[in-house]
Amino acid sequence: MWFFGKTWFYNRMCTSKARLDGKTVIITGASDGLGKETARDLYARGARVILACRNMEKTNEAVKDIKNNPPSWVEKNGNANNVGELAIYFLNLCSLKSVRDCAKNLLTNEAAIHILINNAGVALHPYEKTEDGIETTFQVNYLGHYLLTILLLPKMQASSINCRIINVSSFTYVGT
Repeated sequence: MWFFGKTWFYNRMCTSKARLDGKTVIITGASDGLGKETARDLYARGARVILACRNMEKTNEAVKDIKNNPPSWVEKNGNANNVGELAIYFLNLCSLKSVRDCAKNLLTNEAAIHILINNAGVALHPYEKTEDGIETTFQVNYLGHYLLTILLLPKMQASSINCRIINVSSFTYVGT
């Protein structure tokens, strides 16, 4: 990765031992890639992890994989039986109606929301418009997450003074 004239290599594992018992975390786009690995780690730390994704078959497979293949640090720390919960909610960021429906379901069914990780995204997507008439990349990567965040924010603030919103970005967005 090239950054300000220097090469940076990010290849270290997270060394935190923090537990997230009693915390609810929502991760968009958690059926594979960085979202899935984040879900794996937070689940192993005791969090209730909600995978908010559009492909339910792929997400169900991800849940099986997360449950069957804990992070390597789990066995070293003796936390193999002290994991959290996994849940799936349907979320298609290409549809603002889907974003609203997902938010409504989360607000209705979840007692608290402590962390929101806006991770889902598309890259190098051909130009097309969503059902809302908005360019797909812009809606999926920005507007959909913005709407979800705004809709969930009051519940998050009521859940904890230390609630967190994490927006995952890509190096490919630098300079665009």
